[in-house]
Parts: sequence; C-alpha cells; structure tokens
Amino acid sequence: MPAKTRSILVLALLGLPLAGILGARGGDDPPAAAGRDWACYGGGPGSWRYSTLKQITRANVRRLRLAWTFDSGDAYPGSEMQCNPLVIGGVLYGTTPKVNVVALDGATGRLVWRFDPHEGRKVLGKMRNRGLMYWSAGRRARVFVAVRQFLYSLDATTGRPDPGFGQAGRIDLRDNLRPGEREMVSLSTPGIVYKDLLIVGSLTSETLPTPPGDI
Repeated sequence: MPAKTRSILVLALLGLPLAGILGARGGDDPPAAAGRDWACYGGGPGSWRYSTLKQITRANVRRLRLAWTFDSGDAYPGSEMQCNPLVIGGVLYGTTPKVNVVALDGATGRLVWRFDPHEGRKVLGKMRNRGLMYWSAGRRARVFVAVRQFLYSLDATTGRPDPGFGQAGRIDLRDNLRPGEREMVSLSTPGIVYKDLLIVGSLTSETLPTPPGDI
C-alpha cells in the first residue's frame, strides 16, 4: 500500500495472539495447519490466507484494540509497503519501505533486530517486496529476502547474513543466466521453501533486451 506517512503501522491485538487474525478462505483449498505460526507467504504452501485459529470471532471482534505500533523510519515520497509478514514463534518478520528486514516481538512490537541490505547507502527508485521466506532445520533457522537482483539468507535469531550462503550471505539471481547476466532481473514476490530447496521465479523486463525467465 502507498506510504502516506513516514510510519509503518503494525497492528497487534490487545490480549489476543498476533497470529489469531483470521483471513478469508477461498476456494476448496485445505486450510493452513492450526497453530500460532504464519510461516510462509499467504499462510501456507497454497497461499490460502486462512487460519484455523478460533479466538477471534464475530462476537468478540468489536473488542479488538490497538496494542502497539512500529515506525520503520525509512518511508519516503512514493514508497510502498506490500509485505505479508511472517509470524514464527511469537516473532514477526517483515520488510520496510526500503526493504530493510525487521524482526519484532509480536507481543510488544519491540525491535529484535534489523538488517539493511543497502548498508546505509541512499536508495533511489521504488522498492517493492511482498514477503519473506523461512527455512529451519533443528536449531538452524533462516529468513530469506530478495532485494532487486540479490537474494539474502539471514540468521533468524540475529539478522546477520549467513556466511555459508553464496558470497557473504547473498547470491545474484543473474549468475549463470545466459543470456542475461547484465540485464534486469528482480524478485518482489517470495518463492516457496520445499524441504531443503528454495524455489523462486523472477521479474524481468517486458521489453527487449530481456533475460530468460528461468526458475
């Protein structure tokens, strides 16, 4: 949504779990598994945007009140926030207008960590990001974010780039894309994590020259 103010507003529910927000269920897709987490874009592999949690009902929805807000501090004229946040283990993971990744305490809105892929450099042009990807195995957990042609792997606990992923925690989606290594390739919508595979598409130019739209 277009940023009309300098703030990102994140809503939590007073006295109710953050993940208890119910979305509309569409089609005949099975609902997301019951639980407190919203661990992938759209709530499930089929992007159902539906939760089986029942604490919020038509009878009590009028009692919901604003519990906290979070100001990202990086909105600018024409910036947008399109992110569908993840909620995992009581932590909300989302992106800001300049596609900084933030981890917030879901109960209080307290900033746990922040990752700036631009390292303080000035951001030019419009930035769009619709969500993140999450992977875990045992005690290891990673949050993946795409920023233009780069895909970053971040430690879900600290927000630091994973040194074992690509070069210093990131890969260039244009690598080995022939022809197209020098053309525009971007990723604004998150892909899917399947077991230990990260499956993503890409956004390419609609005019020539353009690279192939490889997956």
